[in-house]
Amino acid sequence: MRPCFWICFGIVAYVYAGYPFLLCLGVFSRRRFPPQHSRENIHERFMGGNVTVPYVTVIVAAHNEEAAIETKIESLLASDYPGDRLEILIGSDGSSDRTEETVRRYEGDGVGLISFPMQLGKSAMQNSLVAKASGEVLIFTDADCICDPNALRFIAENFVDPEVGLVTAAPRYTNESENAVTKNESVYLRYESWIREQESARGVLAMASGSLFALRRRLWKPIDRSLGDDFVLPLRVAQAGMRNILERRANTTTRLSQKNTGSMFGLKSRIISKDFSALLTYRSILNPFLYPATGISLLSHKLLRWLVPYFMLGMLLSSAFSNGPLYRVVFWLQFAFYVIALLGFVFRDRSFIFPLSVPTSFCVVNLAALVGIWISLTGRSSGQWTPVREL
Repeated sequence: MRPCFWICFGIVAYVYAGYPFLLCLGVFSRRRFPPQHSRENIHERFMGGNVTVPYVTVIVAAHNEEAAIETKIESLLASDYPGDRLEILIGSDGSSDRTEETVRRYEGDGVGLISFPMQLGKSAMQNSLVAKASGEVLIFTDADCICDPNALRFIAENFVDPEVGLVTAAPRYTNESENAVTKNESVYLRYESWIREQESARGVLAMASGSLFALRRRLWKPIDRSLGDDFVLPLRVAQAGMRNILERRANTTTRLSQKNTGSMFGLKSRIISKDFSALLTYRSILNPFLYPATGISLLSHKLLRWLVPYFMLGMLLSSAFSNGPLYRVVFWLQFAFYVIALLGFVFRDRSFIFPLSVPTSFCVVNLAALVGIWISLTGRSSGQWTPVREL
């Protein structure tokens, strides 16, 4: 039991601390920069008209988004990207509210609407929208994501580098309805954003933010409805030998409406189920002989992190059945941690409960990983989604 404990402990410690530390040191891959031109030079060439501005198509898949779609369209129309090089397509995925009515008001401004009477799912909608798109660069963005006016231009500038296949934005999140547990999500997101920035700088990034990211049209292939676009597309780019880039200057703001632990748990389990299925589909990228740096990065950042709850269970059981004072202390520390997590869940709506909410948030995330993997392995993911919005 003792070797089992230390193996499980070592893997959990590596996932949350060891991998970020080694990544920062450049152990897996050294820091890389776009060849020939710095970002500042590319920006100047864009602004000076010395670079052909790519024709881009912005794609928004929406299902019952009447609370967010008008603000979304206004933010896209306020973009400083050249209007004659910009196409906006919005797909209504079986919406039963006023989403389509709102979009139609902007048809005179060049906003296209594709309506489907039955809900097909986000990926299926995106497949249909891309088939109608004219852009050489496809920009995918969520209906509740508000883009800064210069976000599209900063995204497009990166495609001057022929090695870049996908560019993802740097999302920001606000949540006026959060409780003590959901509030900790912002801490996790800052941690996650830092890791992605380090991976991007070293050419091993293989994921994107669904809020806003762009893909070269020639790299597009239809997406299976059970897979998530913000993970499967970066995996394809990496397999094609091209780079995924995190563009910190392209800022977006998403107003979250999850105000209870259940909605956060449901969102995370759904995302993990789709991403786990995508990684299984493209599992060859985990082969260190074919993709040494990217494979290790994905194994560390994604696969092992999703498996953390199994190693946590292994730590608890192995310490419980191991002799010695050290293991007894460790067991009771773990037991106390889970009791605090349970208390944090019970009193999650109390404003003073912040210290207790941290273990609760950690356990909710890992329980979502357990459920998400189960959903993926049992094939229960439908590809459909129902956004949580406040009117």
